[in-house]
Amino acid sequence: MGNAVRTVVATLKWAGERLVAPLRRGNGPNKFRLSSMETATTTYDGDHGWARRPPVTVACPRCDTEIPQYDSRDDIDCHRCVAEFPYDELPDIELLSMVCPVCENDMEYGQRHPEQFDFPEWATCHNCRYHWEFEHSYSAYPGGH
Repeated sequence: MGNAVRTVVATLKWAGERLVAPLRRGNGPNKFRLSSMETATTTYDGDHGWARRPPVTVACPRCDTEIPQYDSRDDIDCHRCVAEFPYDELPDIELLSMVCPVCENDMEYGQRHPEQFDFPEWATCHNCRYHWEFEHSYSAYPGGH
């Protein structure tokens, strides 16, 4: 009788460990954690807020050169035609891509409220599963505080 109880307990413990294992954060490269309810996806890493927005590439409105903007508060300066734009003019400039700050691949991005905002409100990297969200408590322009 004692062996049967030990076997049942060991089997239940083993099944419980296998059930809970995917929900634990590991020490390896894939530090799994559940995403927030708003993102409706599973991500490994992420951030929120305009100040922590991923780098972007925009098209110069004067000469169509690609201009990188690594930080959301950097001015947008074209190295070809020497055009300069303040950082808060980003919504008025054609956005070409958002770049993942983790693996540097292009990210999928979009808007949740296009009638309210003129800029991306989220971005996801399908390579490393990094996810960024705009914080809606901010004012309606990218330079908002």
